[in-house]
Amino acid sequence: MIYITNIAQNYLKKLVYKEKELKHLKISITNPGTSIAECKISYSNCIDLHNTDIEVKYIYFNIYINQIITHYLQDAKIDLIIDELNEQLVLVAPHAKNKVNDYVKNCCSDDKNVILLNKLQNYIELHINPMLMQHGGKIVLMNLTKLGYLNIKFLGSCNGCAMSNTTLHDSIEKKILHKFPELTGVIDVTKHHRGNHSFY
Repeated sequence: MIYITNIAQNYLKKLVYKEKELKHLKISITNPGTSIAECKISYSNCIDLHNTDIEVKYIYFNIYINQIITHYLQDAKIDLIIDELNEQLVLVAPHAKNKVNDYVKNCCSDDKNVILLNKLQNYIELHINPMLMQHGGKIVLMNLTKLGYLNIKFLGSCNGCAMSNTTLHDSIEKKILHKFPELTGVIDVTKHHRGNHSFY
């Protein structure tokens, strides 16, 4: 899926070995399928991983990627650019800004669920999470049930927040069902832990 040059793999190996608790690498894309799409490589741990994440194994480390964005990472490449002053990892993903329909045309996919999930992911990143991020929270798409329910998970300050259920039903679910009337509803599957991080 993602080609990583040998020099970049060695560099990532050193970074991972330096970390004591964050032993995984994760690749994400903000605003996938749009002109402002941005790719990011970050450290992760087991708590950050979701059941929609897939594992891509390399010699020295594993990388986790949400299966919803895998097609945006086709033909992607990670390289290490070295100049006289510094070293910099570069992730090039030529399809990151492609719209879902562009990808379907290229790959002739007939999986309606994959198409719907990609549209939902884009909508959440563009219209739901910017609102939640004002308070330090966000939601991630987990999966779509056979009965048409969209399972989501609250992260950040939304986890454990006393207003999360109200936010879900009065705002998030209404917006998503208005945009995607084929869905039955939106369900929060978060294991909430109230703490100082919680907004309310």
